[in-house]
Amino acid sequence: MTEVKNRREDLSIPFGSREKPAVGIFTAGNDAGDIIKTILRAKRHDHHIFVCYQTDDHLESVEFAMQLDATVVEFDSGVSNPSESLTREVRKHGFPGLIYHETCTETIDFDRSVDLLKDSSEYTVSSIVQTNGSARSGIIVGIPTYNEEVGIGSVVLRAKEVASEVIIVDDGSTDNTVELAKKAGATVIQHSENQGKGAAIKTLLEEVRERTFETFVLLDGDGQHNPDEIPVVANPVLEEGADLVIGSRYLQNHNADETPTYRRIGQRVLDLLTFGPSQTRVTDSQSGFRALSPRAVDELAITTDDFGVETEMIDTASRNDLTIVEEPIEVRYEGIDGQTQHPLRHGLTVVVFVLQLVRDRHPLLFFGVPGLLFLAIGAYFGFDAVLVYQNSGRFYPAKVLVSGFATVIGSIGIFLGLVLNRISNMFERLDA
Repeated sequence: MTEVKNRREDLSIPFGSREKPAVGIFTAGNDAGDIIKTILRAKRHDHHIFVCYQTDDHLESVEFAMQLDATVVEFDSGVSNPSESLTREVRKHGFPGLIYHETCTETIDFDRSVDLLKDSSEYTVSSIVQTNGSARSGIIVGIPTYNEEVGIGSVVLRAKEVASEVIIVDDGSTDNTVELAKKAGATVIQHSENQGKGAAIKTLLEEVRERTFETFVLLDGDGQHNPDEIPVVANPVLEEGADLVIGSRYLQNHNADETPTYRRIGQRVLDLLTFGPSQTRVTDSQSGFRALSPRAVDELAITTDDFGVETEMIDTASRNDLTIVEEPIEVRYEGIDGQTQHPLRHGLTVVVFVLQLVRDRHPLLFFGVPGLLFLAIGAYFGFDAVLVYQNSGRFYPAKVLVSGFATVIGSIGIFLGLVLNRISNMFERLDA
């Protein structure tokens, strides 16, 4: 491979390494989807990409290429083919070589193409394409999205390498999330307006119930989760008979260190709250990276439309005696530009939902504990008022009123808890 003598470091590139050869492609104008896939895969392998176009008819592909930060090159009519225009521009930017990919409908084998260039005396070589796919037919991936145009394309492409189908439910995005997901090859279902993550997952479950599969994997679309770990999360369902597998950020110590401290504290609180109604102890109750068996897909009836969906899935799986296991995963937060909800608001949403679960599943606990607390307050102020009156003869109406009010409220709470707990037990026996 020839070396470039004078590199132009002042010509900046938004992605890719100058230590690696660049990738060059030519757009025919009707291949925007294939162009996007090639660019995103090049990004993943840390190669910068140059896109050559010839006429105004190619502007759609060129526009997508520019949105993905590729370098766009106009075809020079003075040369015989696009690779010559690309070679000239790539040399100008100081790359050590060019891999020219002539057909974007095929997938580049980056490692073999780089090796070919290293063994060649030419500056430009034609790419080597992959011959066999590695997708497993029994895995379907589902991704709920909302304004995640930055990461969704690469997530879909990487997921498609190990799954037979990737289904996107877009929850009313106002950016290019839908277009990029379709271009990357995903099946896209759109909500007309933003309804919440729970609503998107409900739609995903309804959609996948119409398909034949071995496991259904859920992950986020902002790039936080690594699609390469889909087989890791899916394996307990495929090989061990698990029903719900949770990808845990905290199952191994090195993963916990990557999570910001405030997130770890909040997650621990939510894990403890989730344990209350579900009686299932997990290390990462709020992880959105999960694998479900066909039985779990059929039996997980989601009711919440918001961020309490992860907690509800654990609770419902536990009540239906589904097997729940965890697998360690890695998560990245730096450089993530997805439109996720603020952590505090997210946490409060889950807390409210957990309290609703406790109210519905364990009404005696929900109403009885506060009732006992009010009775204790009423007893304290009542006895204090009696003792003060006996010792000094002074009567404190305020203490008596507080005592009476707290005692009445406490009694009502305990009574409601007992009655509703009885009704809840009756419904459970009827369901059984």
